[in-house]
Amino acid sequence: MRRYRLLAAGLGAIVTLAACTPRTAPGDASAPAGEQPPQRPKSLTLALNGEPEHFVFDFGSRGFGGIGNADLTLAVHQSLTTYDDRGATHPMLAAELPAQESGTWVVRPDGSMQTTYKLRPNVTWQDGVPLRASDFGFGWTLVQDRDLPISGRPLADKVSTVSFPDDATLVIEWSKTYPLAAALTGSDLPPLPPHILEAPYRADKESFIIHPYWKREFVGVGPYRLAAWEPGSHLVLRAYDGYYRGRAKIDTINVRFIPDENSIVANLLSGSVDGIVKNAISFEQSMFVKREWEQAGKKPLVIAQTTHWRMLAVQFRDPRPREMLDVRVRRGLIHAIDRQAMVNVALEGQSPVSHSFVPPDDARWDAVQEVMARYEYDPRRAQELLAEAGWRRTADGATINPNATLTLETSSGGLEQLGTISADYLKQIGVGVNLVVLSAGESRDTQRVAQFPSLMTTSIPLAFEHNLGRINGLNCPSEQTRWTGLNSGCYQNPDHDRIIDSIGSTIEPNRLRDLWRDLVRHQSEQLPVLPLFFNVTVSLFREGVTGSKGDTKPRTNMTWNVYEWDVQ
Repeated sequence: MRRYRLLAAGLGAIVTLAACTPRTAPGDASAPAGEQPPQRPKSLTLALNGEPEHFVFDFGSRGFGGIGNADLTLAVHQSLTTYDDRGATHPMLAAELPAQESGTWVVRPDGSMQTTYKLRPNVTWQDGVPLRASDFGFGWTLVQDRDLPISGRPLADKVSTVSFPDDATLVIEWSKTYPLAAALTGSDLPPLPPHILEAPYRADKESFIIHPYWKREFVGVGPYRLAAWEPGSHLVLRAYDGYYRGRAKIDTINVRFIPDENSIVANLLSGSVDGIVKNAISFEQSMFVKREWEQAGKKPLVIAQTTHWRMLAVQFRDPRPREMLDVRVRRGLIHAIDRQAMVNVALEGQSPVSHSFVPPDDARWDAVQEVMARYEYDPRRAQELLAEAGWRRTADGATINPNATLTLETSSGGLEQLGTISADYLKQIGVGVNLVVLSAGESRDTQRVAQFPSLMTTSIPLAFEHNLGRINGLNCPSEQTRWTGLNSGCYQNPDHDRIIDSIGSTIEPNRLRDLWRDLVRHQSEQLPVLPLFFNVTVSLFREGVTGSKGDTKPRTNMTWNVYEWDVQ
């Protein structure tokens, strides 16, 4: 932290690149009495820790595979729907979400489906050409084309056909029931402009993936258009007058490419930069800048959002010791760990303690929190539960069941600290713990990782597939699966798996709500993993910036509501 204080003290000596456009300034005091001076254009300058390489598709090493695109895309381009900061789904380019009640979401007896999307009227590309349903059809053509090195095709095995009976209607045929069919975001099914791209696509696919459209000549349907791009320096976004929701409040957004995190911190503290594109600097640096601003009497906009679930995986396949199969032991172990203190040390109290995979800033929280079993820090209760399971203290009071030493495996980095702290808490109630830090090679050995003896530190993204797959019996690593699979502890429970299967094939909201409640109840009571806390990411802006709500949940894009942002 000392190096940051020195850095802040030396800001006056740092020469920074001037912002591309002037900041919003107060009115001209020389204006005649009774007349309101014209308002100067509003601008916002953001720092990005590198240069973005694409806005829609990641073409990998053969094309554009850089950073930052996912945090700028919705400023210049949009999709049928979007999540918000709590995970609720909203129509974007679609006029409304498909629904069974309206007949726009049909589920057939064989599990196949049809969804119909009506597009918003009066949406235009930023060159003035109207958006048509066939533009999504062209986008789907590209998604399906295996000659294009597109990273990630999430709908490839779910969608059978995409058709467009008229310019305002998009019909999607699904080969199987898919609960997220009304949440098509990002590059799931993007609109792309055939009037710009179809000819080069048909002419030469090798040249197509490096076409300037994908980067410095991009044309989208978002609230901002790409106005300038200086390689290695910055890009400029201008508010698009024809945006279907109305012109954005901020006229210009300047995005500066600053690969050095210390330089980003310096520019934030000097006022040369108004905020960061998410993850441009580390959590620790964000908190440092926040404190510096607050100590100067300012009120910055700081948005901390959960991104990953951190936990201790439990071994259920031939665990050592066998007592790990007793739920009383698992409950005793989690009671022994002061998870709030862990969060206070590791994340300055900015993250909530975890009781399940659903965090408080998730739209499902209100529905599931009342059925969520909680295990507060209580060493005495921990010892009682272990005693009920047959563990006993020795005469010196130092050890519980000397033959039941646990092995807690972890990897280097943040997980190593997590493992060390967890092991220390367990030792405090007399549990023998052997802490093993895996080498980089061991951490990449899927068989070695899957065969951990007792407990293992781990973390997963807060995303639909990971929520369901992390403890699904079908995802147990084995020799047959080449030791791959999210369910590293190989938890097996038929009732639990039936809940997961039902969630994956249910679209009725009330039924889905009940199923999420059942899943949270089961996992929090049976503890197939020991939940610790949630990792967070920080969106950070100077005082006077308003409207940003951070990223969506699950994470897609921090500019999902950029048209609502404002500066003072």
